[in-house]
Amino acid sequence: MKVPVAVCKDYTLFFETDKGFCFIHCDCVRWTNTVRKQMLADLINIQKQDLYAIHEICDRKHAKFLDIVGFKFLKDFVGLDGQCRQLYIRRI
Repeated sequence: MKVPVAVCKDYTLFFETDKGFCFIHCDCVRWTNTVRKQMLADLINIQKQDLYAIHEICDRKHAKFLDIVGFKFLKDFVGLDGQCRQLYIRRI
């Protein structure tokens, strides 16, 4: 279950724990340099453990976002639906 951990008018950050791993989700309404700075500040304040993100390989915008907020490629994997995806990590 996704739990909101940072809510503002421009974005909401959610954490979801599965099998001991904490995954992050982000719903972003507006993206500016100011929003980016605030989101990073929120992320730094709330991150208490390593965070994971699942990346759809063909999504270039998401790849850029992961890089901007400090995620690093961890490994490729095949999902339950047979699709190849990538796992990224942001360490504390």
